[in-house]
Amino acid sequence: MELKFKFLGKTCWILEIDKKFKIGCNPSFLNKKGEDIRFVGPEDESFKNIKLWLITECSLNHFDEEGAKIIEENARIITRKESGKLLRDKKNSNIDFVEWFKKREIEIKGYKIIIEVIPTYKGGGFLSNPILGKANGYFLTIIDGEGKVKRIYITADTIYAENIIKNLIYYPIDLMIANIGRIKNSYFSDDKTMDLVMLNSFIRTLNPENVITIFSKGEAARKEMKKYIDIIEVGEEKDI
Repeated sequence: MELKFKFLGKTCWILEIDKKFKIGCNPSFLNKKGEDIRFVGPEDESFKNIKLWLITECSLNHFDEEGAKIIEENARIITRKESGKLLRDKKNSNIDFVEWFKKREIEIKGYKIIIEVIPTYKGGGFLSNPILGKANGYFLTIIDGEGKVKRIYITADTIYAENIIKNLIYYPIDLMIANIGRIKNSYFSDDKTMDLVMLNSFIRTLNPENVITIFSKGEAARKEMKKYIDIIEVGEEKDI
C-alpha cells in the first residue's frame, strides 16, 4: 500500500492512498492580524478528491469557516461536537461526532478504514497533574482489498501521557503524525504542550516506522525550531 503525505500549513495535511483517494485533516485558512503563518490556499488542487476529513478540534489553526467550505459534499467527516456549528450546511449522514475511545468503521473505494479516537491532554503547572485536552487524536487502521494493513497515529495537540500510550502500545505503527508545540516547556508552566522531550518519549515508546513532525507556528518560530529537529515544510510531500 502506497501512502503519500503532503503538508498544507497550520495543522492541515492530506494523505493519499494508492493514488485512489485522500484523507485530510484540519482545513483552516484564517490568520490573526499580524501572523506570518504560511499555508496552501483553498483553491489548490490538493483539496480535491478528499473522501475523509479528520478534524481534531474547532479552534484557530485547526478548523474554521473557510476550511468548512472546501469539504466536498460526499466526504465523510469525523470530528468533535464543537465543530458542528461550522458544519450546518453538510449532510448529517456524512458527519460523525465521535467521543474518545469510540470507533467508526467506513469503506472507501474497497478499503476498510477503522478510526479510533484517542484522548489528548494538556499540561498542568508545577506539581499538578495533566488535565483533559479539548482535541481528538486519531488512530487509523487502513486495510486494502488484499488484506494489507497500514496503521497511522495522529497525535493532535497533546502532551505525552500514559493514558494515551496504553491504547497504542500493542500495535505496530507505520506512521506517526505528531504536532509539536515548542522546543521546551517551562517546568512551572500551566500550558504545557508537546515539546522535543515529549516527542522523543512518544517515538521511543511507540517505535513508529515513520514520523512526520508538524509545527504550526509562523516562519520566525519555524526557523528556530529547525535548529533542533526536522519539521516538514509547507507544500512538501513525502512518500511513505
